[in-house]
Formats: sequence, structure tokens, C-alpha cells
Amino acid sequence: MSILTGEPRRLNRDQIDKLCTAIRGKLQFMDYLVRAAIADLDRLEAEGDPGTQIFLRQLIEMHASNLGHESENMRLIEELCGTLDAAARSIGETERGGDE
Repeated sequence: MSILTGEPRRLNRDQIDKLCTAIRGKLQFMDYLVRAAIADLDRLEAEGDPGTQIFLRQLIEMHASNLGHESENMRLIEELCGTLDAAARSIGETERGGDE
């Protein structure tokens, strides 16, 4: 096996690992935002002080805005899918000797 056929598989795996880590981080952050928004909504429903209600509404709006922004940036999943597909195809081609 030459360096040209062996090296791309390693680069693809490194790229896949980085994408997976980035996606996990984004999903964890989005989970935090959802949980925080729901908790603040529960606090808002129980809150009687108008000033605290205003603060909680703003906090919920901030969580919702951040969540919307993060969901727009989920192109990483599409990139991961493309990388996985390309890696699977290159492994299949290597096993077949490049013949189709």
C-alpha cells in the first residue's frame, strides 16, 4: 500500500473525530439552553414580582435566541455525513482495488 492510499484514510478519521467532537459539544450546549429555558419558564410562571418576571422573560428570550443561532450552525452534521460517506466509499474502493 502506498502513502497515497493509506494517508487519506487517516486524515478522514482525524477529520471525522474532530467533527464528532464539535457536534457533541454543540448538542450539549443546545441541551443546556433547552433545559435552562424550560427551568426559567417554570420560574416565570411561579414568580409574583414584576421586576423578576421581566428579567426571566429576557433570560428566556436570550436562551431562545442562542438556541436558534446554534441550530442554524448545525452544518457540521451535514459535513460529518459527507465525510462518513466519502470515507466509506474510499474504504470500499480500496478493498475492491479501485475497480467498480
